[in-house]
Amino acid sequence: MNAPILANTQVYLSLEDATTFNPADWPKVREVDALALGVHRARTITNGPVLPPYVLRDVDRQVAAQMKHVAVHGGLILLTGDSTSGKTRTAFHGIQRCMPDHAIFAPARGANLASLPQSIRTAPAGQYLLWLDDLEGFLGSAGINPTLLADLERKNVAIVATMQDSLFEAYANPRNIQSGDAQEVSRQIGNRLLRTVEPISLSRLWSDREIKRASKASDERLVDAVTHSAAYGLSEYLAAGPALMQSWIRAQRVNGNPRGAALVQASVDLARAGFNGAVDLQVLKELHVQYLPDATLRPESWHDAVDWSTTVQFGVTGLLVPGEYEGMWRAFDYLPDAVSRDKSNQSEIPEFIWSEALQLCPDDDDRWLIGMRAYMAGETRYAIEAWEPLAENGNGSAASNLADIFLEMGDRESARYWRWIESQDEFHSTVIPFDSSASLYDPESGKVTTGKYRNGEQSWVPLHRPGLGVCHGVIAGGKGIGKSNTLLVILLGALTSGKYVLWLMDWAPEQKHFGSLKKAEAIDWFSGANLERSLEILRAAVRALEAREEKGGYRDPAREKPAILIGIEEAHRLFERSDEAVSLCLRILRNGESGGVSVFLTVPDVSPESFGGSLELRDEAVSERNISFFMGSNGLSMMRESRSMRGVHPDDDPFD
Repeated sequence: MNAPILANTQVYLSLEDATTFNPADWPKVREVDALALGVHRARTITNGPVLPPYVLRDVDRQVAAQMKHVAVHGGLILLTGDSTSGKTRTAFHGIQRCMPDHAIFAPARGANLASLPQSIRTAPAGQYLLWLDDLEGFLGSAGINPTLLADLERKNVAIVATMQDSLFEAYANPRNIQSGDAQEVSRQIGNRLLRTVEPISLSRLWSDREIKRASKASDERLVDAVTHSAAYGLSEYLAAGPALMQSWIRAQRVNGNPRGAALVQASVDLARAGFNGAVDLQVLKELHVQYLPDATLRPESWHDAVDWSTTVQFGVTGLLVPGEYEGMWRAFDYLPDAVSRDKSNQSEIPEFIWSEALQLCPDDDDRWLIGMRAYMAGETRYAIEAWEPLAENGNGSAASNLADIFLEMGDRESARYWRWIESQDEFHSTVIPFDSSASLYDPESGKVTTGKYRNGEQSWVPLHRPGLGVCHGVIAGGKGIGKSNTLLVILLGALTSGKYVLWLMDWAPEQKHFGSLKKAEAIDWFSGANLERSLEILRAAVRALEAREEKGGYRDPAREKPAILIGIEEAHRLFERSDEAVSLCLRILRNGESGGVSVFLTVPDVSPESFGGSLELRDEAVSERNISFFMGSNGLSMMRESRSMRGVHPDDDPFD
């Protein structure tokens, strides 16, 4: 198929007044419209506004804190979530409140941003905001990258971006390798920008507090959405996502629109495979034929199928949405998202779609994503096909993933070859020194640094999220690949913050990993591999958690009221010996965030056996709320396993 292809298309029109790199032409934030910036339309109502009133989300306090910081100092804020979780509306609300007088630039997806710093450098002094809705459309050497990000941050440019959760996971690829002693940290993560970002995630399903806020509104769309909130998120319901999904399903019947449904299915599966660009209709015309059901459904004409699938429904959107150029279309992003979530009725992506996605794929970022999606789907052949060209061109992350795949297949010779290719990538093969004399803790973000990347940027791990509570973490991997050093660096960061007390357990046979902390008398409570003392620590932590819950919770650690950080080395040895330890840790993981009790533990892998055979504990530990390090040769497979497991605040405005 040689029809024209457009990758990373812009569904929503770019701001008419922000079409050049001349900052003098950029409008102020207070002058722009939410729809122009990518906010999904809502169901239309007679004589009502286009959008219902904004309902405060639980993450708004965290968004406000970060936006107030970048409004002055510059930097990147990234909101992630499902396609209609409300991330773009929340981001828009934030910039309206925190940066109303910033000049805003919203480039078209795929735009070359390399000259942007120079444009700002020669512009009159001012406050500038770069808006990147659907960040994946701007990643790359000519788009947003670590060098450009650092340059813009030095000029105090605020950058606000959004991205779907599944895309963030695939691009960031949280697979790490850390080795050496406590003074050495080496990190390996696929994408060189997203690895430095700690996103703010919005849940598709709204919390009870959020629903309560929405129920107080008089807008009939919100009232209607609240009544359906048990099954749907309010944002997805307002954007007519479920209704459009049902329209697509109903079309697959006699006297329906079976050809149109097949056309949409082809576009949906391309997106599920990782190709997110708009496609020429002629390509979809060739692909959709293989989805057409029995002729007894009497498929409508091609013209009628195109008309039905592209017509705007419910005043919101069509099942297919246009790209920037005439004749280019892709699926409304809710549809592939919803199909991917529905594990019970999820169809496999056909082989011809994987092949077509790779044929259409125009750049390295797309190949990376298609490879990740293929690997997660168990389509190893297509993962190899996607990553081999990247690895041969020097991408160490792709080479490392290929080495893991061939090890899984038992092909040690190929695995050795790809490990050698990985070693040729200086970024991946060089150990970066860790400077223990530098400040490890950033009080504004609640993060600790674990070292520097090859380009000099700091790598960060959150200890707590301001306004939300402390974080938990799991560090998984085989022996000798740096799990203990990773944990130690995190503990050192907590110690230097002055806002944590350390309660530690070392269940490793050698009993050596916390020696430096013990020698410095930095540990408030230590158990070693003694079961009863370990249980005493966990029981005391649960009692502290319960006491803080009774007093209304505990959101932000402070020197005068420190949080508790429980570190457990080789936790699987503790869990296999005690069901009570499993139960107590589960209680802390579920409720410790808002009670100031955090747990970071090391385990060999993410199998149930590493968590005492408890599926509940395993699933809670590797849930998307927590920090996960998947290290060593089985890191990629652990990431796939953990992702398959996941399946599924105060009421006043923090911006005031």
